Amino acid sequence: MLSMAIGWLVYVISCLLTIWICYKLYPSVILFCRQWYYLRCLIYIPTHWLWGHLHVIDGSEKMMLHFLKLYTTTGVKLIAIWYGPFMAAVGCYQPETIKIVLKERKAHQLYRMMIPWIGTGLLVANDEKWFRSRRLLTPAFHFEVLKPYVQVYNECVQTLIDKWTKLASSNKSVEICEPVSLLTLDVILKCAFSYKSDCQDLGKQSPYVTSVYALSRILTQRLLYIPHQSDFLFYLSPSGREFRRACKVVHDHSDKVIRDRKAVLEKQIKKGEPLKPTGSRKYLDFLDILLTSKDENGVGLTDEEIRAEVDTFMFEGHDTTAAGIFWTLYCLAKYPDHQEKCREEIRTVLDGRESFEWEDLKSLSYTTMCIKEAMRLYPPVPHYFRDLSEDTIICGHLVPKGTFVVIGALELHRQPDVWENPEVYDPLRFLPERSEGRDNFAYMPFSAGPRNCIGQNFALNEERVVIGKILHKFSLQLDEDHVVEMVPQVILRAKYGIKLKFNSLADNCIQSEFFQHYI
Repeated sequence: MLSMAIGWLVYVISCLLTIWICYKLYPSVILFCRQWYYLRCLIYIPTHWLWGHLHVIDGSEKMMLHFLKLYTTTGVKLIAIWYGPFMAAVGCYQPETIKIVLKERKAHQLYRMMIPWIGTGLLVANDEKWFRSRRLLTPAFHFEVLKPYVQVYNECVQTLIDKWTKLASSNKSVEICEPVSLLTLDVILKCAFSYKSDCQDLGKQSPYVTSVYALSRILTQRLLYIPHQSDFLFYLSPSGREFRRACKVVHDHSDKVIRDRKAVLEKQIKKGEPLKPTGSRKYLDFLDILLTSKDENGVGLTDEEIRAEVDTFMFEGHDTTAAGIFWTLYCLAKYPDHQEKCREEIRTVLDGRESFEWEDLKSLSYTTMCIKEAMRLYPPVPHYFRDLSEDTIICGHLVPKGTFVVIGALELHRQPDVWENPEVYDPLRFLPERSEGRDNFAYMPFSAGPRNCIGQNFALNEERVVIGKILHKFSLQLDEDHVVEMVPQVILRAKYGIKLKFNSLADNCIQSEFFQHYI
């Protein structure tokens, strides 16, 4: 009798488990069937029955560069990419297809992997939460708030210039990617919550800086390694355990800074004082703005939401800006004529001064065009991701609801039917008269549409100041023996780094004056 009862219990549990599994799998099965039916005509590279398109991959960058060549030589506007036998993504690489997809406000589920670090901040939030966060954060990037940051940019880049000045006399090439990344991290730490880490001098010795670097590195590796896209497998791995430890260090630091700043703010409110910088600061930082932001109902952000936005600003703001800077320096070293024109403009704007002021930035028109052209050829974020929340017609093809869409800025920016001579570095293509009539979705280094980068003015201002001060002090040359090969990961990186030679212009000026005196 007991055995019969146990048998029935096992039977019932098995039935319930089967029903639960079917319930969970049903949406995925339906999506797979619809994708196979509607997207099979968009397969331009043969698929393997098990691996899909993974059989052409030897590391994700190889596949991306393989597809880059396909898109820019055949004029393909839409393509299906299969990750294994059951999951398809659609790639969009033309303005007319991208503008349809970027109306979609839903972030792709891949971004969920970032939540343990950056929470549900602006990058990963959806629906009403995203709308509310966007409204509350917009004032933090008003030009009146951005103005004082110019002094931070000047101070931080001067630290890097002092280091490179010592190396300039050796005539040896210098790897620039890591120092520039430390520079932008220094900037973002000071602008986000006035944290002076001395990271440019200490390198990665600071526990907080080490943790930020570890989180960025592990996230990039995880996004590109399919088995680790499973939370279960990832957190069992050494990388997953390191990720948890780094998250704790970063969160503990952010929580302490927020608590301390909140206490100071509450004292100011009790005294009836207006919001003002604390300590020796002469500017309001990102955290000050967040602590005082309120929605239309008078409700502000919780401590958890503030931490999420600060950590998001940290994640999005330092690596992407660093990529914009080091790829621009590479282009200017490669094309010395453009470098010299930038330098002439910078000398005119500075007019004997050593540092830039807010009013100078609008006068750096040629330098800005050079930065924009570098970001066209080497967009800091090469790909963006969206999930379709409804069936969508793209180029006459129905793309099913739930499909993962890859939007390729790297491929878009090199399309020959969008850009004349797309492989040529030509800053003058951004002259107003040559930009007239260009599709708004033809150029998107900061994404586009409703989820475009809220901090793009912050980043572009920083790039102007950093590149301007470097060109004012140095003449840049390529190391002809060093191979520069782009790697399209989450950020567009250089596989072997970028090495440049720095010639101090101050030394050249002294020598020139010496010879002129004796001539």
